Amino acid sequence: MDSVCMVVKNRLSNDARVKKEMTALSEDGWQVTVIAMPEPGFPGEENINGVRILRPPIFSKAKVNLRAQVVQASDNSERSLKAGVIRYLRRNKLRRFIADLQRDIPWEKRLRQTAWQVNADVYHANDLDTLEICGSVAGKRNAKLVYDSHELWLESSRYLIATHPANRLRLKRIEQRYVPKADAVIAVTPMRGEKMRQMYPSMKNLEIVENAPEKLIELPPAGRLRTMINAAPDTVIALYQGVICPERGLEELLSAAKLTTNPSVKFVIIGMDAWNGTLQKTAEDMGLGSRVVFLPPVPSEELPEITVDADMGFILFRNTCLNHYYSLPNKLYEYMMVGVPIISSDFPELKRVLNEVGSGVTVNPDSPESISNAVEKLAGDPVMRKRMKDNGREAALDRYNWEPQSELLRSLYRKLRQT
Repeated sequence: MDSVCMVVKNRLSNDARVKKEMTALSEDGWQVTVIAMPEPGFPGEENINGVRILRPPIFSKAKVNLRAQVVQASDNSERSLKAGVIRYLRRNKLRRFIADLQRDIPWEKRLRQTAWQVNADVYHANDLDTLEICGSVAGKRNAKLVYDSHELWLESSRYLIATHPANRLRLKRIEQRYVPKADAVIAVTPMRGEKMRQMYPSMKNLEIVENAPEKLIELPPAGRLRTMINAAPDTVIALYQGVICPERGLEELLSAAKLTTNPSVKFVIIGMDAWNGTLQKTAEDMGLGSRVVFLPPVPSEELPEITVDADMGFILFRNTCLNHYYSLPNKLYEYMMVGVPIISSDFPELKRVLNEVGSGVTVNPDSPESISNAVEKLAGDPVMRKRMKDNGREAALDRYNWEPQSELLRSLYRKLRQT
C-alpha cells in the first residue's frame, strides 16, 4: 500500500482542512499518518478511522512546568519586581526570538525523527513551517514531496511583521530551496497560486484545492447557539467564528458593535483566543458586556451546529498583506453551507464569490461605520437575509463544497502514484 506522512504544526482537532485531506487520501487507498501538535485531552498516538495520528511533545516536562510558572507570573496583576521583569522579558522581541529557537529546534528535531520513522512514500508538508522537515526527510528517503501552502506565508503579516528578521531569512530560504524540488504544490486560492507561480517559475504541478466544507445535505437542528447565549426569539445574531487575533478586523468589529443602534442585534465571537484576552478586555472597556458575547472554540465537526443559528457572519481580514488580500477562508464556505448571509472585506477573491453567488455584502474592513451600516442593513431586512441564505446554501451544495476539492486532491495523488 502507498503511504503518506502529513506534518502539521497545528492542533489537529481544530484543523478542518488537514482532517478532510487525511480522510480523502485514506479513502483513496493511501496509508496515512499525520504528525501534529500535542493538545490537552488527546493521546500521543491514536487511530482515527484508519489514520494514524502522532503527537510528539513540544517541551520536556521540566520546560512545561517552567512555562506555567512564567505565564502565571506574567499574566497576573502582581506588582513585584520579579513579576515586572518577567512581563518585560516575555514581551521582549530578542528574548522571544531566542525562546522560539529553544522551543522550535528541539521540537522540529522530534518532528523530523518521527517523520523519518514513518518511512512514507510521500511527505506532505502543511505550510511553510513544516516544509523543511518534510523536504529533508523526503530527500533522504528518496520519497516524493508535496507542499500544501495553506497561506501565502512569505506575504503574510506574521512573516512580514511578527517574525524576527533572522527567522524571516531562514523561512524564505527554505521555501526557495524546496518549492522547486517539490513533486506537487497546493495553493488554496487562484490568486495565491498565481503569485506563487510568479515567485517560483520552475515550480511543478501546481493545484488549487480550496478550503470548502463537507456537504451538509441536512442542516443540523437550530437552537444550540441561541441557548448558549440565552437569546430572545427576536434576537439577530451577528457571528464571528475563527481565531481571535490581530488583523482579523475584530477591533473594528467591536467599534461597529458600539455604533450599531438596532437593539435586537447581538454580536457573538467564537474561537481560539490567540490574543490572550486582549479583545475581551477591549470589549469590557468599551462597555459592550451585554452586546458582545465571547465563546470558546468547539471542534470543527461541531461548528455547523453553532453557525446555523447566526443571522449574519463576518469575514473582516484587514489589508495588511497579500495573504489576507487574496484569501478565501474556510468560514466563507462554512457560512454559505449552513445558509448564513456574509459581511466580508471587499477583497478580490471574496468579492468575486459573493457577487457571483449573491450571498453577502462587502465592506471596508478598516471602517467601523461601513461594518455597522451593513449590520443594520441586514438586521433590518429579513427578506434580504432569506435571499442571501438561500443563494449561499444552494451554491455550497452545488459547487462550493469539499467533494470537487477532494477529487482534485485525489487526482493529484494518483498522478504521484504513477510517477
